[in-house]
Amino acid sequence: MNGRAKIALAMLIWGSVGIFARFSGLSGLGVAFLRVALGALLTWPLAVKPERLKALKSSFIENWKALLALGAALAFNWVFLFTAFNYTTIANAVLVYYLAPIIATLISWRFLGEELEKKRLLLIALAFLGFLMIASGGDFSLGSREFTGILLALVAAFFYALIPNLGRFLKEIDGRDLTLLQLTLAALFLLPFVALNGLSKPTWWAIGTLVVVHTVLALYLYMDGLKEVEVNEAALLSYLDPLSAIIYAFLIFGEVPGMRTVIGGALILLASALDAVEKARGS
Repeated sequence: MNGRAKIALAMLIWGSVGIFARFSGLSGLGVAFLRVALGALLTWPLAVKPERLKALKSSFIENWKALLALGAALAFNWVFLFTAFNYTTIANAVLVYYLAPIIATLISWRFLGEELEKKRLLLIALAFLGFLMIASGGDFSLGSREFTGILLALVAAFFYALIPNLGRFLKEIDGRDLTLLQLTLAALFLLPFVALNGLSKPTWWAIGTLVVVHTVLALYLYMDGLKEVEVNEAALLSYLDPLSAIIYAFLIFGEVPGMRTVIGGALILLASALDAVEKARGS
């Protein structure tokens, strides 16, 4: 496959994450923990050779603060997203989750000193208008499961938005090492919570699919595809993820997005896509 096909396939795989998370029979915490822990175990053999272990140790010592923050962001990003799938529709959760690029822009402006032009402010306003439309589509109260799920997806988007900003401090680390370290640290962050709450009996075929297909295979396809495709093109291909997620949810669970979800989601995706184009022009 060429680079575009690899990235497209990775996005179509990631679009089904919510489906398998529901089939797993676990809480959001349980799914997130097993995904990062088993994903780390599968990738650790890459570091068995002494010289690889030495490089890992060196990378961690030199960048431990950013790596710990990255591991925590990855862990809580997945915990809140997988929990959101159990409270609201997959369409609502995934579309709100795609506020992450817009939130990442705000974080880079506030904490990394990046300029925020008027065009970007308009896109941010457009995206949050879309969020409000989705959130107002049902019972707009904290007692509503659907609204709770939407808020959980928003928190997940915040943690996901931290990841690219933290990645700027870790450009010197090899991609394989970075993947392994963030999965391992994410698992260690979640371990105390799992020890306190325990794990119910999982549906192992669903968990195995999430780990092998969604974490290891899709990540490999995506990273390998980036070698042949420019980042802005990859960003546009990423919108296959939420679109396919909505289709999968309709085909498997019969979830039909309401009109507010469709319009609000379209505003969020449009704002995120235009933001990616603006970033590409500025690079």
